[in-house]
Amino acid sequence: MNRYQYHNKIAIYVLLASGVTFIGNNSFAKTESQKIRPASSFNRISVATKHKILKEKTQPIVNEAIEIESETQKAILALENKDTKAAISILQGVSTKLAGILAKNPGLDLVPARIETKVFDFNGSNKEVKSAIEEAEDMLKNGKLQSARHIVTGMASEIQVTTTSIPLGTFPGAIKQAIPLIESGKIDQAMVDLNSVLDTLAVVTEVIPLPVLRAEELLSEAAKLEHKDDLSQEASRDEIQKLTDAAKDQLELAKLLGYGNKEDYKTLYKEIDAIHKTLFSEQSAAAWQQVKDELAQFKNRLKALEEAALKIGHPAK
Repeated sequence: MNRYQYHNKIAIYVLLASGVTFIGNNSFAKTESQKIRPASSFNRISVATKHKILKEKTQPIVNEAIEIESETQKAILALENKDTKAAISILQGVSTKLAGILAKNPGLDLVPARIETKVFDFNGSNKEVKSAIEEAEDMLKNGKLQSARHIVTGMASEIQVTTTSIPLGTFPGAIKQAIPLIESGKIDQAMVDLNSVLDTLAVVTEVIPLPVLRAEELLSEAAKLEHKDDLSQEASRDEIQKLTDAAKDQLELAKLLGYGNKEDYKTLYKEIDAIHKTLFSEQSAAAWQQVKDELAQFKNRLKALEEAALKIGHPAK
């Protein structure tokens, strides 16, 4: 690959990543299904996967923390309206809640107060993704950046989980310090300090590729089939093959959509293929565990790549 082709590829993956921002009507949404996909099983897994991850990600919220951000904003509004008595009362309540959180969670640095999720569920086939990338590359080659951007807009399949957390090392002290400022008539300074403390809220967005999650669920389903009493070994082999093929198809989609590098997928594909050599043998359990372990490592590599990309985009952080 020459330098021009390399930069062309990089530009495409940047466009794929930025496509999330421009999500609108997805022209690929009504296309044919993937080549290998057990329809009823896949649809059930698809819905269950999204439900499972959304449930898991919304569990860490601490009830007392939910109102702290909004109550602090209410105190600022009260100060703007010259209602110092209400502002002090609100901040005292916030301070009490923070003290309660600290007492229940000693040593905790951040407490989740708000979790927002967005789901971008791309339904196009792998073949269509390849075709769109080739078309976008051709547009880039001819200097048509905006046309290329519109081609890949919407080509994302992920859950974005944005967590807003309260820093317990600084937030409680800042709230306490605002109260005497108000009592001494330094309203403007109290408002500045309260707005500043709201700026210290930690906001982290985690991007979770749906095709990878679906591949994981498909492999989990496949692992169970080997021990089903109502299926013959031959029938089990056929169903396992369909599910592992569907899992690899989902991983291929994740790769095409720019989640991770090509090299990240090779070992995983190899471990999935190796399963079929050990079915119904003493080595089978170890083979399935190897796939599970490799998938976990793969997801960690994807997360590390995402975090590195965020640091590049936001060097101050």
